[in-house]
Amino acid sequence: MTPKKRPTPPAIPTVPAALLRARLEHELGAVSLRQAAREIGLSPNAIKNFLAGAEPRRTTRVKIERWLASRPEKPRTEGLGHFVRLLQQITPDLGERDTRHLGRELSRLLLDTYRRNRLPPPRWVREVARHYGVESP
Repeated sequence: MTPKKRPTPPAIPTVPAALLRARLEHELGAVSLRQAAREIGLSPNAIKNFLAGAEPRRTTRVKIERWLASRPEKPRTEGLGHFVRLLQQITPDLGERDTRHLGRELSRLLLDTYRRNRLPPPRWVREVARHYGVESP
């Protein structure tokens, strides 16, 4: 009689759940929940529950980690030029003076939010603040 082969156990999850949730939410901005669920091999409800804070099974975590690792890395679009263009696109009816004022206020808001969260502002935020004449703390 031949011995039965045991299935190999899945890899041990390595990514903290909070980071996994954040990355999964980010990726769901690019694909639908149903599409992601199909690609991952989970039900849409399993993904919703995980995003809502449920502690997933080890196999579920591994599936999510593998799917995220297989996703192509997107080029970073943050930067001063991107911010200025975006601001101009969303405020076509405002004059240049009002658009600059809005840019200054958004710069302050970004800096204050990072400061409140005790995080150093990323380079692009500092560049935007400098461009609009806002002092970085």
